[in-house]
Amino acid sequence: MVRSWSRLLRRATEVLRTEGLRSFFFKVLGETVYRRVVVVERDLSQPPPVVQARLPVSIVRLCDSEIEEYVAFRPETDAAEVRRRLQAGQVCWLVRYEGRIVHSCWVTTGRAWIEYLGWDVALPPDTAYSYESFTAPELRGQNLAVARSVVMQQALRQAGYRRAVAVIMPENRAGFYPAEKAGYRRVGVMGYLRIGPWRWTFGRDAFYRPIRTDEPAYWDQVARRSRERPPYLDPFLGELKRQAHLALIRRWGGLTDAGWVMKTDLYEEATGPDAFLPDLEGERRRLLGIDLSPVIVQEAQRRHSSTAAHYVVADVRRLPLADRTIACIVSPSTLDHFPDPADLGRSLSELRRVLATSGRLIVTVDNRQNILDPLLRLIARLGRAPYYLGRSYRIGELVRALEAAGLTVRDTTAILHNPRLMATAAVAVADRLRWPQFRNVVQRALIAAQRLEGTRWQYLTGSFIAALAIRSASAEER
Repeated sequence: MVRSWSRLLRRATEVLRTEGLRSFFFKVLGETVYRRVVVVERDLSQPPPVVQARLPVSIVRLCDSEIEEYVAFRPETDAAEVRRRLQAGQVCWLVRYEGRIVHSCWVTTGRAWIEYLGWDVALPPDTAYSYESFTAPELRGQNLAVARSVVMQQALRQAGYRRAVAVIMPENRAGFYPAEKAGYRRVGVMGYLRIGPWRWTFGRDAFYRPIRTDEPAYWDQVARRSRERPPYLDPFLGELKRQAHLALIRRWGGLTDAGWVMKTDLYEEATGPDAFLPDLEGERRRLLGIDLSPVIVQEAQRRHSSTAAHYVVADVRRLPLADRTIACIVSPSTLDHFPDPADLGRSLSELRRVLATSGRLIVTVDNRQNILDPLLRLIARLGRAPYYLGRSYRIGELVRALEAAGLTVRDTTAILHNPRLMATAAVAVADRLRWPQFRNVVQRALIAAQRLEGTRWQYLTGSFIAALAIRSASAEER
């Protein structure tokens, strides 16, 4: 028993030293009550990236005569198990350098065994699952896994497969780099929460490609469902949100008398009481509202037909606009709804491209520093949010993303200091009680909470972080 505890203590110390506190925390959870993995996907309809190993290597499939050599490379593997896999039609890709095995990865179809979760999962017919990717420690960083993945993708494409999937533990940050370099993107999370005999699982169907949350069809569905339900925001909360955005625009320079003003999504205009695009009208000012969803665009246009605005179906990651044509862009919690974190940078680069040289970008995203943000994410994971929330960000993350896209940040703040869960719950209770005096108290408290903006607490209480940015002059412009 003493030796057992001594080994555990040494292992814990090693994890803390090499992987950090976050990894240690989730490893403890993984050994007790909670496990999850991130699902990554490669769309094989797209050609694989052009990436080569940094060493002269050969990439081949494992054959029966090489099993003993493979077991020597992966001594924790049983030779009989390797033979069983090969006989079942699985493929093991090997990378050889100077004749010896330095990397390996297995690929299977039909069913996938996820060791960490203890799950046997059926795969769609067009999908291949790769697992047990391993590189010799002394040769890591040489693009061996990426080069193998490219060859593997080519073989799968030729065999008629349309998707390649894999799972990565979220704490294994080094594991995401070769996957993303090989063209994989994060598409979901699967795992379980276990308390005694009770177990709640989630994401078991993550290998079955649902309608992606960054596709028009998903937001079309969201808009259609909203027609059958009450507005997602109480009218008072909607007005509070609308006024917060209008005040932010005024405080950060207002709008030009002429030129194009663009809002990067129309969900508020289509479904909620927090629409503010009509408030941006001006005599010589031209308004443009875009959205990924045709249904949302049509509904926004129908509800605000009296507004002299142009409503266009467009993807903020690929804008159908000429360079430097927009005087002011307002992006209210649009860029935090993508499942792929890299889409934040892609979107900001597009917004910079269409932003006029003297133009301004006002962007807000969900605030990760908000003390109730983890609870909001949990509720979304349980399917209780009206739509896909995506990621939340710290103010430093947003500033770095803006600067990486070639924008200069002039100011930052946090707005709407009524954490959405508490505010929504308080207003709902007040409505249910039908007690006007109590509702007035709740509303006054929520209005008073807005004074937290600009204080040292604002990033702990604001629902959204906001930044004002201008287009930085590129080398060509200078």
